[in-house]
Amino acid sequence: MNGGRAVGDPFDTAGLRAGVIAAWLGSPTRLREDAATEADLVRAGYRDRLLTELAQNAADAAAKAGVAGKVDVRLDGRTLHIANTGVPLDVSGVHALTALRASAKSGADAAVGRFGVGFTAVLSVSDEIEFLSTGGSVRFSRAETLALMRAEGVEIPDVDQDFAPPALRLVWPKDAEPATGFDSEIVLRLRDDVGAEALLAGMRAEAVDLLLELPALHSIRIAGDEITSAVTDLDNGIQELRITGEWEDRRWWQFRTARSRWLLPVRQGRPVTAAPDVLRAPTRSDEELSLPALLIADIPMQPDRRRLLPGVRIAELASGYADFALALPPADRLVLVPTPGFARSEADATLREALLAELRETAWLPVLRGPDTAPGGDPRSGADPLLDIDAALAANAARAAAPAPGTSEAELQLELDLMGSEPSVNGVLGHDLSRESTEPPQRMPESGPTAVEPRHASVFTGVTAELAGLLAELVGPLVIPELSGRPGSDALGALDVHRLGLARIAELSGSLERPAQWWYAFYDTLEPFVLDPLSVEELGALAVPLADGRVVTGPRTVVLDDQLETAIPVHWARLVHPEAAHDLLGRLGARAATPEDLLNDPALQAILEDDPSDPDTVEAVLNLAAHALPGTLPSWLGLLELPDGTGELLPADELLLPGAPLARVLVAESPFETIAEQTLERYGRDALRAIGVGWSFTVLIEEDPTGPDHHLDDEDRWWEDLREDPPVLRAVRDLDLVDEDQWPEALRLLLSDETTRPLLADRDGYTAWWLRKHAQIDGIPLGLMRHPEDESLHGLLPAIAGFADPDLRILRGVLSAPEIMTAQLAEELLDALADPARMPTPEAISITHRRLAEAMAAGLLDVDDLDFPGQVRALSGAVIDPADALVLDQPWFGPALPADRLVVGDIATAHSLAALLDLPLASEAVTAEVLGTGRATTWSADPLGILLRLQLGTPTRTGELVIHDELRVRLTGAVEATVSVPWWQVGDTTHVRSPREGS
Repeated sequence: MNGGRAVGDPFDTAGLRAGVIAAWLGSPTRLREDAATEADLVRAGYRDRLLTELAQNAADAAAKAGVAGKVDVRLDGRTLHIANTGVPLDVSGVHALTALRASAKSGADAAVGRFGVGFTAVLSVSDEIEFLSTGGSVRFSRAETLALMRAEGVEIPDVDQDFAPPALRLVWPKDAEPATGFDSEIVLRLRDDVGAEALLAGMRAEAVDLLLELPALHSIRIAGDEITSAVTDLDNGIQELRITGEWEDRRWWQFRTARSRWLLPVRQGRPVTAAPDVLRAPTRSDEELSLPALLIADIPMQPDRRRLLPGVRIAELASGYADFALALPPADRLVLVPTPGFARSEADATLREALLAELRETAWLPVLRGPDTAPGGDPRSGADPLLDIDAALAANAARAAAPAPGTSEAELQLELDLMGSEPSVNGVLGHDLSRESTEPPQRMPESGPTAVEPRHASVFTGVTAELAGLLAELVGPLVIPELSGRPGSDALGALDVHRLGLARIAELSGSLERPAQWWYAFYDTLEPFVLDPLSVEELGALAVPLADGRVVTGPRTVVLDDQLETAIPVHWARLVHPEAAHDLLGRLGARAATPEDLLNDPALQAILEDDPSDPDTVEAVLNLAAHALPGTLPSWLGLLELPDGTGELLPADELLLPGAPLARVLVAESPFETIAEQTLERYGRDALRAIGVGWSFTVLIEEDPTGPDHHLDDEDRWWEDLREDPPVLRAVRDLDLVDEDQWPEALRLLLSDETTRPLLADRDGYTAWWLRKHAQIDGIPLGLMRHPEDESLHGLLPAIAGFADPDLRILRGVLSAPEIMTAQLAEELLDALADPARMPTPEAISITHRRLAEAMAAGLLDVDDLDFPGQVRALSGAVIDPADALVLDQPWFGPALPADRLVVGDIATAHSLAALLDLPLASEAVTAEVLGTGRATTWSADPLGILLRLQLGTPTRTGELVIHDELRVRLTGAVEATVSVPWWQVGDTTHVRSPREGS
């Protein structure tokens, strides 16, 4: 048992067995402890880590040998073979395999574990184990261990169940070689309760993770399915790790810090957040994490490598994490920010806080800057962290190299001792992971303009590229648009990035001085964010540039004119600069104002009344007037003083343009002068005419006038005749200055101007009223002239002549209107009726008398206000003495009386006509007696009655009907005669003459 080394036993396994047996013989407790420890490791610590533990050993062997690590797993019946490349098994390795508390890994070799107990994972599937190696092979057997214990007299512990001795404490030599091409091979004869296919399936599922975790391994083959890994150096310290296989092609971007390796999955060429995972140290543990990137770290673990060692400072793994973010393309950097959520473990919570602290305190967040802001958040800084990433990484590394607060050098060294290695910036686990690749190196996307610590940055959610460039000038470091969308909102909030709102943007805009075009672009980029009344309210303090060069606060306080193309300095109103006039301002409350609105502003009127010759006012008014529509400007703009030909300043409404046709119709002593030629050349005819410089007649316009205070000739009389104040006063000025002989020409001038022509047709307006009263042609007032088509006044009033039909239709407003009787017209008609030289028709005579009587009945005429002629006109056309005249008031008297004595209007207004003309009524001045009795009947009993009712249009006529063969009436009084008449009325009795038979 204690003999020398046997031939074919290079590792002296006989001596190892003897030592273990001796220990068991000397201490039965030791046997129980070994059995329990091994069983505990199999049941708990390494129950599902067979490939993981063997792959770790393979990675160690490959790293030590400096070769590409390969693992090959194959199944031969019920025997599982796991082969690998790397340094072969040696004596220390055999000792570690047989000692549950020892390890062949120490110092710099302890890359992936330090206890050497992971090999017990093989016992989860097999009790017969072989370790074949080019340096010598060994085997383990639980059955042979039990047999040797009995042969040597080792006391078997008395337990409730069958005692299972430790299988890995006793080792025997094996005369065999590993598979060709490999340096070591583990051979496991699977127990009956182990499903071989399920075991292989689980190993396939682990393969990708193992290639991620163990950089020394380059390939893993599972039952012929090979999965390989390859590393390519990119820019800024990032490497691309690609794992491919028959059903796999996955990529990660990895970044190394002093004690960690961070990996981000890559989808379609861009990094994405990793799914919830576990801490890998370097292989998977049970410490659940919810970090954005996979973490593979140098960190002390418990013996089974499932949990962290108590007291480990896991937060220190966050050091350098921000450098990874800085190295990423700017648009992808937020992928590394832990967003708010519930931690999956205590370690997860600690790491999340540490990563956020690291990210908050390091310059990595890509921002845009205004022209006056220096990079890095320091106005004295001249380096750009994004344009010089190496410098940024060096600065961050220097900060990270400082020991954590409260950490002594002794504590730091103790932790390094526990890990068994020194941190390496070359490889997370002390290995150089750089490998030559057949693929050309890929370049990272170019960085943005600068990077800052998140606490120095601001973000406007959803900002567009166009708006971002402008906002950067306003707020300083602004998160780039690619990171400012709603998907990144939680991440930026976790980083304490200052969030901008529309209200803050509006507030800050007041301090800016920018060209008008800049403001237009600013409003254009802001407009998509104004979606509701709240956003409109938030922009209530937005700055607005004015046409006069000022910048004011609040769109609601300005007026907007999008028709102007050049800036006109309007100092009496807050007019937006035309190059900044954007529709957004209207949505925010800016009042739309046309040139007409600006020139109708009461504030301008007050300025003109106070200082009508101010050069700035003159310039603004005339420039605006050039854009105004004709006839829309107030007459008080005529107060603006301009120079005449001699240089004297006169109100614009007292100046005429050179060659103005108005000058030809005015009296010689009119006050008008000709405007200075240079003023005409500077501003143009249209602008000057718009404010009242004369060419033709000027129209005065006033909204809501309150009285006759417009300096219009005879305005008081016109105002007295109005039933109510007009809503708008439009009146032609200076009509009283027209030469009496020039009225035909003056009328043509009024008709030719679009601003004055409509006023001639407005009969109730001042202009038409004044023309009817005061304008004369051939000494006859226009109001006493008739329209040529008005036949009812033919022979009584003269017709206006010399105008075409379209103009005549307009001129109706300034001519007599027989249906509108005035005292002036009544006197003229009475005089015309009494004038034997006039030859009106009987119908004109009758209609005129009717209109006069109606006006009298309506109270429009007062006999005391009228001068009556000495004669009247009879229906026959004869001009007679009033003493001979009778007003027809009953229709049956008409055929009985002489036509040259009858004054006829309308029966209904006969009394009013008699009162107006002071004439007797015919029925009162003449008495009539019906001669003969006739045949009495009724209207309904006699055929003639029916026919007469139809003829007279009175189907319900009542009273007695008397039919005469010859109806004669004797007249007495003003007329003495006996006459034959067709019918007569006496009370309710109607007398009619019967038609003669055959007639």
